[in-house]
Amino acid sequence: MVAIESVGAVSEARQSGIRPFDLGRDLRAVAELIADAFSSELDPRGKAALREMRIMSHVSGLMKLVNRSTGEFNDLFSGFVWEEDGRIVGNVTVQRADRYGARWQIANVAVDPDFRGRGISRKLMQVALQHIESSRGQWAVLQVYERNHVARTLYDSFDFEDVGAMTDLRLTSIPDVDPPGKIPSFHSFASHQSAKLFDLANAQLNTQAQWWRSIRRTDFQITLDQIFAEWFWRQLGRTHIYRRAITSSRRFEAAIVLSAQAWSGEHKMDLWIRPQYYGVYEAPMVQWALATLGAFPKFPVVTKLSAEHTTGIQALVDLGFQPEQSLITMRKRIRE
Repeated sequence: MVAIESVGAVSEARQSGIRPFDLGRDLRAVAELIADAFSSELDPRGKAALREMRIMSHVSGLMKLVNRSTGEFNDLFSGFVWEEDGRIVGNVTVQRADRYGARWQIANVAVDPDFRGRGISRKLMQVALQHIESSRGQWAVLQVYERNHVARTLYDSFDFEDVGAMTDLRLTSIPDVDPPGKIPSFHSFASHQSAKLFDLANAQLNTQAQWWRSIRRTDFQITLDQIFAEWFWRQLGRTHIYRRAITSSRRFEAAIVLSAQAWSGEHKMDLWIRPQYYGVYEAPMVQWALATLGAFPKFPVVTKLSAEHTTGIQALVDLGFQPEQSLITMRKRIRE
């Protein structure tokens, strides 16, 4: 087997090592490797992506043929694997993160548990960074959970720096909560007022927090299909969506969107506060949400906040929420 110790260095003698990811034969093995390596970290989106990889692995040969002529999957599945005697035991995915190739994302740095402690992940990272540099990328970016100390130590050794983090919080069961007292200028708002919500979210997240993925106006716009779906499920009694905001000077100073489930699943809460009002509005708004959920089954409640929003996290903890994990975004300058 041809093994690559680093980009541009090829050795025919070794029977194990790094080689480029092969879409036609590696997809299933990489999917199983990721499942084993990140079984405790995958969120619903990650699990869905893993299912898609497994499904696509059944037609990976056809995908490879299509890719030869169109290059359609180059950015999606590019990367490197570490092979030992025909077995895939390590993987790193390297993808362009913007259309210009200035930012590249490193993901799925995974090593089989039986082969850890041999420096495989470090060599995979070295090759990934060399690939980005040879592609004239300016930045490498990745995401890692705060509790993954081994991975964070690895990335720190390559001089990656923190950009920001999002903390997931969960309330296992809704307690009996009285409604808060009168909240000044607290009112419902309609889905078509998305521009005010976008402005609020944009004000809450600073430039560095948005360095990796800037929030977009379209993220807050509700389509006609979504409006109909909300109406339909509300009529059936399955899902109720509540939108509330605190307004002054014709702008939102704080807002909350509560998705309450009547049949099954988890209640979801999204909260935005302008930084100058941190520590003022979080507690009464969350209290209102929990009091509202008192009319629904006591399913868990999930939300996420920027790790920098410490007063919001504390308000949630005071009302029974538990921080589950924080996803940190890190970056490394490759070239000017």
